[in-house]
Parts: sequence; structure tokens; C-alpha cells
Amino acid sequence: MSGTYTVVRTLGRSDAAHDILEELPEWFGIDRFTHEYVEAADRFPNYLAVASPSVGADGGAVPADDVLGVLLLDQRYPTSAEVHLLAVRRKHHRAGIGRDLMARVEDDLRGQGVRLLSVKTLGPSAHDPAFDQTRAFYGACGFHPVEEFPDLWADDPCLLMVKPL
Repeated sequence: MSGTYTVVRTLGRSDAAHDILEELPEWFGIDRFTHEYVEAADRFPNYLAVASPSVGADGGAVPADDVLGVLLLDQRYPTSAEVHLLAVRRKHHRAGIGRDLMARVEDDLRGQGVRLLSVKTLGPSAHDPAFDQTRAFYGACGFHPVEEFPDLWADDPCLLMVKPL
């Protein structure tokens, strides 16, 4: 727990993911992708930063308005995992919520023997100020750029970043 929120792990909080993504159109303003992230929240483990007074045992009963940030984790192999989505409500940017979500995920993954965490984000050749901030955040969290793939995503370059755990 940090500040006035607690990080919990749960499943199926597509309502909270949807609410947060709607607040951040400069990152998540393409409906098709927003819809895909919301659907992913029903499949992948959800890490939520929730306002402390409303914390339930697993975060499943917390009102969506009390969810301050969400991280979706995709683990396809025993020794690696991917941050599928990380989003924090705008009014809570730069308050440490994203870092705390990452720290909880990393602790859980290390406990499972996972050795590598990755994330894909918009590549620097797209020249997007919002994603300049995103890449700086991941860099500050210890992720390293590996390669920009110009054709992995239909219309945008994808930057793969990794972090050893």
C-alpha cells in the first residue's frame, strides 16, 4: 500500500478499465483498441490501484470510480510476461500509482520464477508527445528498448521494451 490507495490483484474488471481508458483519449482514443483492452480485462490478471477505504478482499467489489489505475498482465510462458495495459486516471498521473502497480506485478512475477517482463508501446518514429512520456516512464521503471517494428501493428510502429526481473 502507498498513499491513499492499495494495489490488489483480481480478474474481470473491464468496467474499471473502460472508465479509465475513456479519460485518456491521447493514449487510448481509438475505439477498436479500447474495446480490445476492455475485453482483455476479462481474460488477463488485473492489478488495480484502488482507493483504500473501498478495498475488498480481491478488488472485485470495488466501485469502478474508486479504481485509480489498472495494469493487465499477459503471461504466455513460465519465464516471461508482458504488460498488456497500464493506465492511470489523469488526475492521479505522476503520483506513483503506475510505479506501484509495476512494483506489485514485478514482485508477484519474481515469486513465480519469471525472469523477463516486456511491454509494447508506440515507437519513437511516430513522434507523439504523449507516447514520449510513456516511453520515458517505462525507461524510468527499468525497461530497455529492444527494437522498433514498423509493421507489427497496422498503422503504427511498435517499440518492444524489456526488463530483466
